[in-house]
Amino acid sequence: MNWDTVASISETVGVIAVVISLLYLAFQVRFARLTAADTSRTARAMGVREIDLTMVNNSELRENWLKSSDLNSIYEELGSQMNVSVEGALQIDTVCQCWMRLHWGQYKSITTPDDLKDLERLVSVFYSVPPMLNCWRKSPYGSKIFDEDFVRFVEGAISKSNT
Repeated sequence: MNWDTVASISETVGVIAVVISLLYLAFQVRFARLTAADTSRTARAMGVREIDLTMVNNSELRENWLKSSDLNSIYEELGSQMNVSVEGALQIDTVCQCWMRLHWGQYKSITTPDDLKDLERLVSVFYSVPPMLNCWRKSPYGSKIFDEDFVRFVEGAISKSNT
């Protein structure tokens, strides 16, 4: 074997090594980006959860929220459908919103078809009955605050439970 052949083989091996390294790096960057997005989504959800828990546990805050938000009539209607007071409707809606954000976070982070099926099964049962169904469809927040993909997913799951 002469030096030209050895140099050619070495160059080919070097090019293959560079291509493999670049593919590995691209995979790692993609994985890091997805992990960062999940971490950010989780942190946001935890922050909102803390606010929601404060709302659920603080009657003065609920009262002030209702007065300042001009949502009293919506919560009166929601409360009458659930047979609770206006403040009770706000409390229940706030808890339902916690569940909705949890399920949205799961939906956005799902990586396998089996995970999606499990979430769809849970949502189809949980969202097809009150109070989740009322809050999902009639709350001033509910389905209105989520992206179209998640809304379609939940509505599809609800329709499967009604058939």
